[in-house]
Amino acid sequence: MPGPAKSTEPFSEQACLLAALKEAQDTVRAYDTKAQIVGVGFIFSIGVITNFSAQMPKDPQFTAIGLILLWVLAIGPVALFGFVLFPSRKTAPALGDAADSVRYVLYFDPHHTRDLDAYLGDLTNADYQREVAYELLKTSGLRELKRKRFVRALTAAGLSFVIIIAAQLLRLFGLIGPS
Repeated sequence: MPGPAKSTEPFSEQACLLAALKEAQDTVRAYDTKAQIVGVGFIFSIGVITNFSAQMPKDPQFTAIGLILLWVLAIGPVALFGFVLFPSRKTAPALGDAADSVRYVLYFDPHHTRDLDAYLGDLTNADYQREVAYELLKTSGLRELKRKRFVRALTAAGLSFVIIIAAQLLRLFGLIGPS
């Protein structure tokens, strides 16, 4: 039985760059999706924990502290997951002078507005290897920024869960609040 056909064409630089750019763009979108899913899951988890905590006896002197802790522990990680969605190309690391020779034919930079004729001229005169490489570097920087923010949000959510369970255990054993 014959195996898969092997391509006799060598990898072209342009094809490799385009494949790398597509992978970087897909990863950026994946972090958005992950942040949305984990953020919603975290919200549901906090709802369950809050309902459970509401059934436990209350001490009036801990009400203000409890409210502040609820906001820090419950809303803080949700906000951090929201920050994963926020980074855009504007917040991606700058590439300095490298951007001067880019004609922005793959991504329309709002700071470089032009009419149709100017854009068609840029298409004709563009160095596509440079254009794709620039987009790859910008998107990769954005991907890394989203990854860091996602890990930070996951860490905050995990820390919130640890603090909440510790507080509930302390209340259960009568070490804080009414017995």
